Amino acid sequence: MKTTFFIRTFFALTLALSVASPDLIAQKKKGDKKKKDEKKEEPVAKVLEPTEDAQLNAEAEASFIDGLKYYTLEEYLKALDAFQKALALSTGKQSGIHYKIGQTYLQLNNLPQAEFYAKNALEVEKTNKYYYLLLAKIHEKQLKYNEVVKDYEALLANVKGAHEYYYDLAIIYNVQNQLDKALACYDKLEKITGISESISLKKQFIYAKKNEPEKAVAEARKLLAYAPLEPRYVVNLAELLIAQNQTEEAKTLVDKAMKEGTYEPRLQLLSAKLERDKGNVTESFQYLKKAFAEPDLEAQDKIEVLVSYMQGNELKTKTQDFIDLVQTITQTHPENAKGFTLHGDILLVKGEKLKARDMYLQATKLDNTKSDIWQRILGLDLEAGQMDNLQKHATQAVESFPNIALFWYYQGVGFAGLRKYQDAVNALEEGKRMAFNNPKLLDDINTRLGDAYNGTKQYAQSDAAYEAVLKNSPNNAFVLNNYSYYLALRKQKLDYAKTLAERLVNGNPENANYLDTYGWVLYVAKDYQKARKQLERASQLSSNGTILEHFGDVLFQLGEKELAVEQWQKAKKQGGTSVQIDKKIAEKKLVE
Repeated sequence: MKTTFFIRTFFALTLALSVASPDLIAQKKKGDKKKKDEKKEEPVAKVLEPTEDAQLNAEAEASFIDGLKYYTLEEYLKALDAFQKALALSTGKQSGIHYKIGQTYLQLNNLPQAEFYAKNALEVEKTNKYYYLLLAKIHEKQLKYNEVVKDYEALLANVKGAHEYYYDLAIIYNVQNQLDKALACYDKLEKITGISESISLKKQFIYAKKNEPEKAVAEARKLLAYAPLEPRYVVNLAELLIAQNQTEEAKTLVDKAMKEGTYEPRLQLLSAKLERDKGNVTESFQYLKKAFAEPDLEAQDKIEVLVSYMQGNELKTKTQDFIDLVQTITQTHPENAKGFTLHGDILLVKGEKLKARDMYLQATKLDNTKSDIWQRILGLDLEAGQMDNLQKHATQAVESFPNIALFWYYQGVGFAGLRKYQDAVNALEEGKRMAFNNPKLLDDINTRLGDAYNGTKQYAQSDAAYEAVLKNSPNNAFVLNNYSYYLALRKQKLDYAKTLAERLVNGNPENANYLDTYGWVLYVAKDYQKARKQLERASQLSSNGTILEHFGDVLFQLGEKELAVEQWQKAKKQGGTSVQIDKKIAEKKLVE
């Protein structure tokens, strides 16, 4: 057994306690029965003690009532003045006034003064629980947790019927890692109120922290014995037994409950886990399918189960079973975006990328706050070469996340793919403005800007964008290829274009497209012999129509007309040629 016992529920009850923080007590009271006490003020009808001077007492009481009014209106400085006046006019030791002054100072965050008046109130009246609670809250704000403990201990010792605060004290002890004292509090409370799920689960959690799993199991048995027909308690005990490697007893417990017709999908999940641990994968999935079909089982629980299975080896051999299960999630919980996201993830593993993209899109319709889902969608659009969808979906992503540079980049790529070059420039420049602290993305944006500006015939801007990339990545193949090719088409800076294309081929000697680019740059520069060498090698590596047509063109320039026509004919069969290909073949001559 591991030295540290840790209860990890498979899919059932949450045993977590509040964690230590300055707002510990405020957090732990959430949902507690005594929340009603927090919302209502203490009775104030007779907070002022009688005095011998009736007129003086009346003035004091009037000031006190003014203070209550200002306090309710959250005008705390005015409330403080009124309460202080009431205290000055009063002849008795008015615990109620001290209490309200302490409360007001707390609201003003003057903790030393708040503590002073809260203690004064308690000196006068030690049986008022509100005074102890105020002092505890002040000490909590001051991070004096030892004092908070003393406050609750004093409350329990001096106030009758305050046993519910054993629960609060136990939580504080637990945070301080005084686990035995915390258990003692729960035991005292249990003797008064009887066995309860809340107390039992808290005790189980503490036994886990103490590395006393046997006691945690015993506590779970006691809870189940108290309500043997409650399926959640069966699940609770079974999970503890599984954590203790007492799988046979857990299985017997679960099987018995299921045979008795106990309705609880988590029993099916536990059976699935037990079968999986034994290597019975098929049986495990059968139980999962039964559990997943139950709409009462939360979607998040189902998703967590499926994710845990995806981390194993089953996804490779049981892909269709995963598809069936995740479809059950989306059918029984059509409002849950995570189910569709998970469906997309599984389809992606299966290789059905466009179907995965569609599931991600469905997820965004239900929850449009996850930028990572949009990133997956756009990546899949780009990979599929669907520029219309890329542009459309990127526009939707930009509308939801206008400050994410990557989405502007994708939008720009989409527009460029649709030959809407000015729109592409606008989107990419917007992304560039945001990507100043992301060098990799900035290079990608400038790469696409080089293409887009070339499309708008803004050649100076195009060259500047390409140069910005080459400054950081001098061997960027995409830029070297496009930059040199566009320069050749424009018949500008041909010597520089040859330098770029040569660098490209030196780094990628077996890439037919890059050899074609270098050959074409040489062709435009009328260096036909060198062009032939590059294009001939490219045609040996690829049957691409453009490459074959280019090879034919250079052969014609070298006087090898029959071989040129032969290459043009091959190029036409492959497709992807220029519009002049038929004329070249028919006239057996080069048509520029």
